[in-house]
Amino acid sequence: MKVVIVGNGPGGVELAKNLSGEFEVTVIEKEELPHYSKPMLSHYIAGFLPEEKLFPYSLEWYDRRGIELRLGTSALFIDRARRVLATSRGEFPYDVLVLATGARAAEPAVPGKEHLLTLRTLDDARRIKERLEEEGEIVILGGGFIALELAGNVAKAGYRVKLVHRKRNLLGLDEELSERIRKELEGIGVEFHLEASVLSASEDGLNTDRGYVPGRLKVCAFGIVPNIELALRSGIQTGRGILIDDRFRTSAEGVYAIGDCAEYNGMILGTARAAAEQARVLAGLLKGESASYDFFGSTVFKFADLSLAIIGRTDGEGKWLDGETRVFYRGDKPVGAVVFGDLRKALRLEKEIREAVNSSEDPSG
Repeated sequence: MKVVIVGNGPGGVELAKNLSGEFEVTVIEKEELPHYSKPMLSHYIAGFLPEEKLFPYSLEWYDRRGIELRLGTSALFIDRARRVLATSRGEFPYDVLVLATGARAAEPAVPGKEHLLTLRTLDDARRIKERLEEEGEIVILGGGFIALELAGNVAKAGYRVKLVHRKRNLLGLDEELSERIRKELEGIGVEFHLEASVLSASEDGLNTDRGYVPGRLKVCAFGIVPNIELALRSGIQTGRGILIDDRFRTSAEGVYAIGDCAEYNGMILGTARAAAEQARVLAGLLKGESASYDFFGSTVFKFADLSLAIIGRTDGEGKWLDGETRVFYRGDKPVGAVVFGDLRKALRLEKEIREAVNSSEDPSG
């Protein structure tokens, strides 16, 4: 069976790894680089990780696995009738086509946006790192995990960091949890400008509705835009992402989607961990196993020395189990949690909450 995978990010490479040896696997990647770890880019920018450590798999690794890796190749159109993927470097016939096209960084539609950088690729990270070393400071726009990880790592490295966010709360959490995260980051030197919407940008700073924030290096890190253009051009149904069912199938026969580009019941999970998990489940399905994926949102990240896990649904009151763990309920069933510090505890709790949610007749509450 010929499996063609578009995208060599965490979902694409994990799927290729799990299918190699049993299927004829080809990976189409528009970048000229083999797979690298995007979650570690902020560590690289801060100087905590040399560039070569971003690459877990060498080109020889792909060869040994029997994976045909086509770098610098753009996917242009899916000929669904012929089951052929047209690319900038020829056609690739497939039995199964998997779209793991990922997402790009969101940008604000404001005057002067040419003065703002984004962080999504290694080229982005190289540019930011070079500018950071020149300027000695950075202004980060956003209040999600990419923004906070970048802020925490760069501040820990000794650079001056200002974080501008249009909301008061961080990570979509409530005020109490947001305040705790903010205080941790302020403790290592991050300067917060909250409830500040950007009006325009210039070479030397940002104009916001809460005043002027000076800074020559400004990085947008406040969201993603799923890469759905290939699906759109090919007549595959899309919403914000490429629409899939609970077996990752798109509206086109033989075409699947995973990772940041895929949307299930209005959800785009948007983490490297979720993409890799989806890839493993899809690999099982393609091998004929009775695998399943529960589309349960969960992520773990680190801001400087603060480890944090956000599990499931975290709206509502929530109850503190101890000073580090807050659990959220629907009725008497746990549906989410926030765990500071102890990630082994977070993994145990995640398992319990997944089981509770999956056993509920109405997991949405």
